[in-house]
Amino acid sequence: MTLDDIARRLDLLEAKQAIADLIHAGARANDRKDLDGMRACYWPDAITWHGGYKGPSAGFIDYAVPIIERCLQAAHHVSNVLIEVQGDRALAESHYFAHHRRPAASGSGEEDAFFEGRYIDVLERRDGEWRIVLRRGISDFSGAVPATTPYAAWPQGAHSLPWPDDEFYRIARAFRAGEPLV
Repeated sequence: MTLDDIARRLDLLEAKQAIADLIHAGARANDRKDLDGMRACYWPDAITWHGGYKGPSAGFIDYAVPIIERCLQAAHHVSNVLIEVQGDRALAESHYFAHHRRPAASGSGEEDAFFEGRYIDVLERRDGEWRIVLRRGISDFSGAVPATTPYAAWPQGAHSLPWPDDEFYRIARAFRAGEPLV
């Protein structure tokens, strides 16, 4: 194996890891209502086609804000991430499963909404940074059931919060600054 072969393999591995990290960071940003984090996943000229929206990705984030703002709690899980890299372009397919705790559509109480599907992403590396240029969301399942315990009854301080109040951001700041974590 030549040094060029090793360099190509290393570039491929680094690209795949950066892309997987980006896809997962987007899910976290969605859960934490971190709009800047969501925007950082897309190039300014990116297009999103997901659900009832087809257009610029920046517009999709604006379209999604009222949906995620209604959520009392959200958890998006991304798995089965498969990535094909061709130079500075890549194709990724991943499965998502999302749970939204939200006010019930009936107007009374709360409900747990569940969504399953896939993201098909085309990404580009520009100046060494990977971001999405096209996201096609495929929805395979959605449904909601009445909540058995109200969100207000969940234990305080033991569950996720929106950006910037979530424990991840506090611990990450301390970790990065070399400060005590607790």
